[in-house]
Amino acid sequence: MFTQKIHILNISLLILFSPLLIAKEKAKIGVTWSVSASGFFSPDVDEMIAKKVLSDSPADKAGMKAGDKVLSIEGCEIPGCSADEVKGFFKQETKESINLIVESQDGTTKSIVINLG
Repeated sequence: MFTQKIHILNISLLILFSPLLIAKEKAKIGVTWSVSASGFFSPDVDEMIAKKVLSDSPADKAGMKAGDKVLSIEGCEIPGCSADEVKGFFKQETKESINLIVESQDGTTKSIVINLG
């Protein structure tokens, strides 16, 4: 099976997750991601790291820091969660929060709940 490794670096939520997370040019959770994925037609996310967390944003208030590596989002483990599924978690307009398990730069694991409202 032919698999092409796709590296997507410094993708802002404005580009990747714009339908829910951007309103009038203001990010609702305040994170810029570095994402790498593998696969061509149905890519899976291999790595998702917070590159920048805006001060006083919902992500900042939830305790997310730049450099935090996402291990799972809504129970979907990374690596392995499909890119479409990851985008879908951010697009769900009925959701009030997004649940993440992240690994901090010091190696500790923590649960983060980002409130969308």
